[in-house]
Amino acid sequence: MNFKFQYTSQIQCLMISIVLSACMSCKKFLAIDPPKNQIQTSEIFENDQAAISTVAGLHSFMVTASLYPANGGITVFAGLSADEILNTNSDPDLDGFTTNNLLPKNENLNTNLWSDIYKAIYHANAILEGLDHSTAISDKTRTQLKGEVLVIRALHYFYLVNLFGDVPLILTTEYQINQIASREAVSEIYQQIIDDLTEAKTLLTVSYPSTGRLRPNKWTATALLARVYLFHEDWAKAEEQSTEVINSGVYSLPTNLSTVFQPSSSEAIWQLVRDNNNTSEGANFIPASGTTRPRYVLTNSLINSFETGDLRKTNWAGTNIVSNPMPATTYLYPFKYKSRTATQATEYYVVLRMAEQYLIRAEARAQQNKLTGLNSAQQDINVIRTRAGLSNTSASDKNSLLMAVMKESRIEFFAEWGHRWLDLKRTKTADAILSIVKGSNWQSTDVLYPIPLAQIQLNPSLHQNPGY
Repeated sequence: MNFKFQYTSQIQCLMISIVLSACMSCKKFLAIDPPKNQIQTSEIFENDQAAISTVAGLHSFMVTASLYPANGGITVFAGLSADEILNTNSDPDLDGFTTNNLLPKNENLNTNLWSDIYKAIYHANAILEGLDHSTAISDKTRTQLKGEVLVIRALHYFYLVNLFGDVPLILTTEYQINQIASREAVSEIYQQIIDDLTEAKTLLTVSYPSTGRLRPNKWTATALLARVYLFHEDWAKAEEQSTEVINSGVYSLPTNLSTVFQPSSSEAIWQLVRDNNNTSEGANFIPASGTTRPRYVLTNSLINSFETGDLRKTNWAGTNIVSNPMPATTYLYPFKYKSRTATQATEYYVVLRMAEQYLIRAEARAQQNKLTGLNSAQQDINVIRTRAGLSNTSASDKNSLLMAVMKESRIEFFAEWGHRWLDLKRTKTADAILSIVKGSNWQSTDVLYPIPLAQIQLNPSLHQNPGY
């Protein structure tokens, strides 16, 4: 498939406008009924290039809306909820994440998380239906695109279920079904994610279908599946899937940490790019000048977690000294993305990368008592530590190795796609850690965000999470 994958095209814009205008025009998001004879018509899927452009629209929506970090998104909201970053500006909607005192009426929850993620899922469902009904595109293109869209839908459900717990499982564009959708159990959502990714693995090839790593291939589906199995506590399958990615020979850990988020990164498994722009994370995290207080700063507990000589602190944490007002204050801020300006893209969002696969396998092996020696948890941890310029871990028993994995994950993935928040929750360590960091603000029920009040008011089948 040699078609150029672009984020802008007339067909892509048409698809986005059809889907999203339908979304915006209906007050009940889950009650969206797309204009008849639009989504599945031969106009949208009239040939291979049109179908590819339609899927490009879904990729674009991920960057600009459903996982968009410009004014928050997964990275910021989850980072504030955990013990990674602090917001130095007064913002009531963000303060609720920091204090773990979210109100169901918080608009960030409703718009930037719940609604936008479901819009992406709806968009994915519409494309899958269109691909199944179209007779104008080649089987090769249909197979590739279906695999891509299944990966995208799985990623969005992964975040929904981890942020909110039980959520509606929407797999169709049918209005009558969606408008009364109730919450499905976490186990059901995970099974759908596993089903989507397992099918995607059979549909996708090991080659990327276009220049760069912007579109999912087989290893993208495999890498996400490894994560899902880890969260599902299926240790053997998590080890199996991560090993497939590691042994593929396609990816490697660059010794220069400054290259990890560049377009040519050897570590990147899946990237996203803004159209002719650098990442919003760069614009969000990097201060306007060297003496300006950053909007988001690293917490002291995170700063203190870095060992002496850790190259990740040197390369991925920026430093600003602010002397007005006095006394001077030193701030550390996330500096994984180096470009603040919205120019021709020199950095890509990295959704999945190789370091995670080593840490997934390390944890899975530790849980199976594969502790030291060859093919062990200890060996995988040391791969990450060596790249960071550190000596081998001294951990050797199961508990200490699991703690070592958590520590490496915290440092490796700070301010990146909510890894820390999700890790604290799935390992059931949130209470022990965040009750100290957050004090009396922290309640056990805070591990789940509230279902947005606007959604409950619109859909009587939804019920609120405990504690809200």
